[in-house]
Formats: sequence, structure tokens, C-alpha cells
Amino acid sequence: MARVISLRVVKRARAIAIPLWMLILGPILWLGLTSKVHALTGPEVAHPDNDEQIIFIISNQNSAKDVLVSAVPEQHLSRAKQALLDFQRSANPRYLGDAQRELAAISAADYTADFYLYRASLKQSLHQFAQASADLDVVAELDPGNFQAQMMRFTIAFVSGNYAVAELACEGLQGLGSKLYVASCRQHLRVVQNENEAELAYLALQAAMAKAGALADRQALIWAAGSLADIAERARRADAAQLWQLVLSMNANDVYARARLAALKLAANDNAAVIGLTADYLGIDSLAVLNAIAARRQGGGEALIRSLRERFDEALWRGEVLHKRAYAQYLLDIEGAPEEAILWAEKNWQEQREWPDAQLLARAQRAVAEIGASP
Repeated sequence: MARVISLRVVKRARAIAIPLWMLILGPILWLGLTSKVHALTGPEVAHPDNDEQIIFIISNQNSAKDVLVSAVPEQHLSRAKQALLDFQRSANPRYLGDAQRELAAISAADYTADFYLYRASLKQSLHQFAQASADLDVVAELDPGNFQAQMMRFTIAFVSGNYAVAELACEGLQGLGSKLYVASCRQHLRVVQNENEAELAYLALQAAMAKAGALADRQALIWAAGSLADIAERARRADAAQLWQLVLSMNANDVYARARLAALKLAANDNAAVIGLTADYLGIDSLAVLNAIAARRQGGGEALIRSLRERFDEALWRGEVLHKRAYAQYLLDIEGAPEEAILWAEKNWQEQREWPDAQLLARAQRAVAEIGASP
């Protein structure tokens, strides 16, 4: 699971803007909002004299083509966006399938900047970063000032370890949103490129947040707080858990922050806190694995472990292990199979190179080395 910038609805003249209330009520309201839609009175039915057949006559005024011509692309787009938001909230891959179907139903003639943005978000969630970046290139041509596209470009490059591209994307955020986004990505890049500057990066971002103040853009504050928490972990600061808790207090639906906080609690052997953080999120692989590890330490968790085993076996059978980090941790800490775990940790590292990915890979390497060193 990688940290992503949440898709937001913005009003722009050059792209389709979908307010949040339309995302919720869209399927109901589009028919009432589209100027091409006429009152639906039903087809006219003609009955021949012999009663042997019924002929349906649909007038031009009430034709299905006339009703759907302008509503369908927007409906598909709004449903795709809602599915992507649902995935960001739950990490349930079913929503990615929903988004994929909705986007596939839109014809090429109706592709807009938002279409390419949502498809890039879908590809990013599937860890198809090259394809996502290609769609973002199109967004840049159609809508050069698209903030969300620029943030997504930074996130993809940063997670992939392509820091040169991430730097360009970071600088491209200048003037597109809150200055906190630029401060966050600059200091984040500073620490991943030179771990010796972790403490300095922490202090610089902390100062930028203090300067922005509590009345700054809320989403920017959440993003900055998450960046600060990650930097704190890299600097091995004692306040890292408190910072992830801060992120979670600002957005209880942030499953990424929840997983990072739970992982820190697990490392501190605070198993009760891990279970409390994850108990209501067992449908999310990363959180379910953390819960199972903590529960086993307390002498339980076997039912959940059986469920996870079935879940991962099914994913392997389908060839769709999306959360490779979670699976590698499951193999290492639950199944006690470091040789298999390191294979999946390495596969995960090819896609994602965040701090938890590095930590997991290092743990798997140590576990395999210990096996080789044993008599």
C-alpha cells in the first residue's frame, strides 16, 4: 500500500468537474440535470385489429439515444471517480474493477483531462506506474495547471525511487496549491537522498507547518503531517507514532496512516494498540496482517490467520497479489518462511521503495542470513 494524494473535485472550465454531492446522487440526478433529457412518458403502443401482435412505436422525442447522448460519459466518469475514492478509503481491489469498467465504457471521442487523470489514478493503484505516467503526460497537455496530476506524478516518482523525476514534479507544484505541498516534497526528497540530513529535514518541514498555521489548507496539512511522520521514522525520532496519530486524527479514513501507526505499535510490542487500530479494518491486507501478528502474540488470531491464508492463496491462484508488502510480511512473521518472504519483498521493492518497504526487505534479508549461519 502506497501513500497517495486523494482525488478531489475542482471546478475548471476545460475539464468535467463533478461536485461530491453529484458523485453520491449522480445516477439519480443526471437525468434531471441534462438539458437534452425530455420527460419520459413511455412508448406509444399500437394494437392491430386482429390482436395477434403488438407493435411498439417510440417517438423521436422520447428516443433512448436522445436521452443518453450527453448523460452517459459523465455518469461513467463520476462512477469511476467514486470507485477510486472508495478504494482509497478501503484498499478493497473490487473498487478498482468497478473503476476500470466505468472508464472502459467511455468512448475515445469523450476522453477529457479528468478521464486521463482518473485512469492514471487507477493505474497507480494497480502499481502500473509507467502507464499511469503516460496518462499524466496527456493531462499535462490538456490541462497544464492540474494540481492533482502534478501531485500524482510526484507520488509515483517518489514511491518508485525515481527521485530526479520527483524533484521536477515537486518544483512543478509551485503556484498550483498550498506552499506546504512544495515544502513537504522538498524535505521528503532531501532525506531520502541523504539520510544524514533527516533531522534537518524534519526541523525544516516542522517550521514550514508552523508558519502555515492551523488555518492552512486542511488537505495540505494532512499531507505535510504524513511527510513529517515518515521523516521522523527515518530519523528514528521518538515522536513518529504521535505524528502518525495526528494524521489519523485529521482523517480517520486514512488507511495508510493507520497501517504506519499500527506497524510502529507492533514494533514497540504494544499489541493491544495494534488490535485496537486494526480490528475494524480486517478486509485490508496490510492491517489484517498486523492484527494477526499482534493477536498471535497474545495467544489468538488463528481464525484470522486461516482467513488470510485463504485470501492470499486465492490471490496467488488469480495471479493478482496486489499488496506484495503485506504478503511478504505475512510469510515472514506469520508463516515463518523467510526464503519465500524475501522473494516477495524483492518483488515489492521493484515497485515500491518507501521506508516500510526498505525495512521489510532488510528484515527478510537478516532472517535468511540467520538461517544460512545456523549449523
